[in-house]
Amino acid sequence: MQKNRALISAGAVALSASATVAALMAHLRRIGAVSEQAERAIYKDALLMLEEGQADDASGVFAAARELIEKQLVIDEGVRGEGG
Repeated sequence: MQKNRALISAGAVALSASATVAALMAHLRRIGAVSEQAERAIYKDALLMLEEGQADDASGVFAAARELIEKQLVIDEGVRGEGG
């Protein structure tokens, strides 16, 4: 039971951090503090940091984190394609 609590806690922290970063990026774009190019660069840098830090992780955590960031890059491309 204790292991489940730790897993739920870790998941909650990861989701909270992800939501906060996504909200921050959206806000910075909205107020013009970050350009589209800078936003993409930030997400790409995050991917690189994950790839460099994953080592031999077999848990799937790093792969899931990379997938989330890659999806954000695809969403960003779709939004830019529709808007101009």
